[in-house]
Amino acid sequence: MEPPNFFDLLAKDLLYAILDHLRDDPFAPKFFSQACKSFYALESTHRTALKPRRLDFLPRASRRYPSILHLDLTLCPCVDDFALKALSLAWRSSLRSLDLSGCRLFSHVGLSALALNCTYLVEVDLSNRPDLTDVAAKAIAEAVNLERLRLGRCKGITDMGIGCIAVKCGRLRNVVLRWCIRVTDFGAGLIAIKCKEIRSLDLSYMPQITERCLNHILQLEHLEDLVLEHCLGIEDHGLATLQANCKSLKMLNLSKCQNIGHIGIASLTNGAQNLEKLILSSSLVVTTDLAKCLQSFPRLQLVKLDGCLGVESGLKAIGYSCNSLKELNLSKCVGVTDENLSFLVKTNKNLEKLDITCCRTLTPEFIPNLTNSCLRLTSLRMESCSLISREGFLFIGQCQLLEELDVTDTEIDDIGLCSISRCTKLSSLKLGICLMITDKGLKHIANSCSELKNLDLYRSSRITDEGIIAIALGCPSLTVVNIAYNSNITDSSLAFLSKCQKLRTLEIRGCPHISPQGLSNIVARCKNLETLDLKKCRKINDAGMIQLAQHSQSLKQIKLSYCSVTDVGLIALASISCLRYISIFHVEGLTSNGLVAFLLACQSLTKAKFHACFESLIPQQILKYMEARGCVLVWREKTFESSWWD
Repeated sequence: MEPPNFFDLLAKDLLYAILDHLRDDPFAPKFFSQACKSFYALESTHRTALKPRRLDFLPRASRRYPSILHLDLTLCPCVDDFALKALSLAWRSSLRSLDLSGCRLFSHVGLSALALNCTYLVEVDLSNRPDLTDVAAKAIAEAVNLERLRLGRCKGITDMGIGCIAVKCGRLRNVVLRWCIRVTDFGAGLIAIKCKEIRSLDLSYMPQITERCLNHILQLEHLEDLVLEHCLGIEDHGLATLQANCKSLKMLNLSKCQNIGHIGIASLTNGAQNLEKLILSSSLVVTTDLAKCLQSFPRLQLVKLDGCLGVESGLKAIGYSCNSLKELNLSKCVGVTDENLSFLVKTNKNLEKLDITCCRTLTPEFIPNLTNSCLRLTSLRMESCSLISREGFLFIGQCQLLEELDVTDTEIDDIGLCSISRCTKLSSLKLGICLMITDKGLKHIANSCSELKNLDLYRSSRITDEGIIAIALGCPSLTVVNIAYNSNITDSSLAFLSKCQKLRTLEIRGCPHISPQGLSNIVARCKNLETLDLKKCRKINDAGMIQLAQHSQSLKQIKLSYCSVTDVGLIALASISCLRYISIFHVEGLTSNGLVAFLLACQSLTKAKFHACFESLIPQQILKYMEARGCVLVWREKTFESSWWD
């Protein structure tokens, strides 16, 4: 007689709450289901979201998980009409959301089956299928309950296909037509006329869109987000004639709309009292007239002017016009000075995010004005602010709510890091090309910033194992680490980083002392590793690849150029069921036969980069097979860098 299972006495609601709590860890639900039979059944019925690694997992998954609401097939490029029909029958009564943006083999036939069987479907993503035509659009239009539809880069769809969708899918709320280059004002206007519930509309990179469709769009009573990025057909003189206004608009994106100035913006936003976000990246000259235009938006919280010109005269005026900003992006703006930016931050004391990347005229005098005024600052990006000397970084520690800091390519030193360590909520710290910091400064961060998740030390050449070990011990929640191009780093760093079991991304390219033993330490304990850059780690060989294949089944991307890997190691990687991307150049032990064997065996691969010398050696039938499977092969002629083998 089997002993009683006391877990059976727990209420289902309590167990469901435990499962919900485990959702962030991809392995935890699996371990939960393996505890006992009742947990296995409970996890099967409770799971509502699924992202299979491979297409051949689907039949078994459909039997085990009967209540799937959200299905993400982006890791399964080979989804075809047969698979779409099968899944639409398996989850016909439950499926609400389907992401097919990484799938390349289905046609209108599969979409018809999907629309016919899954009558409760409200969200579909068909992005990145330039070969889909109006026939496919007509098929998906039969899913009449759709509320969210993404057709990004569906370059074969025209106004006719969009018209079918507009007429039949009147409940649409969120529509993305980004890069649908054959859709014109007529198609975009039809969406606005027939789909009155639209909340969000993206018409970016559509060359045939002009101001003529905007009269219909701005009459949408519930429109909140309008994205018109790089719509060069929209011009000021046409916008001046607009009669409609959109009182519900909260976000307007006019990035790279170089034919729109303050006159056009004023026309587009006429009556938009609720506007909260205005994105004007790389689009216009920032003038006092633009600043006056911003006075019409009392709720404006976010302004992005990155890459804009003429900021010098208009920035101070924006300070007069806006006093409720929470986020400001001035990255790569010419004309940002200590005086005008200091005035702006003093009038916007609630600022939470500031990006001044490559604002090369700012000096240390600006920093205390920022830190004394904006005590709520959570994100500060100041990469390549080359005139801010080490003294300026001493004030940053006053912003104790800071969560993200980017000081890449600056003069920050250990004393600056000591000040920054007072920001105990820091989760992302970028210190790439910071040539004055040492292990001493890094230890201050390790001792105080235990919540750190992202650390970038790219080319910070004075850091050694001592500093990395301190970070690994003090910051156990690290998920992203970049220690590329550092000849001081050895296997000892990796041995301690392996204690950071949440690690997902590790970049150690150009670390010549890393060996297979160090790599083995990482992959044996960091089971969530997804991205690995080993380029120019010349000691890494087949033994390291075999360890990867055994332990890193979550790996999605790997770079192996200039390593000592042969066909044996490459073929071993093919057993990693999640591997989608590989880049490998100048690897002496690689042959065309090994390359072919790898391509045929790695069923999950969607993109691979190889040296052009191999292209003519691969049989044409193999190349056609890979293309049919949805895998993109990139062949590049890259010059060998002999210095890495000296």
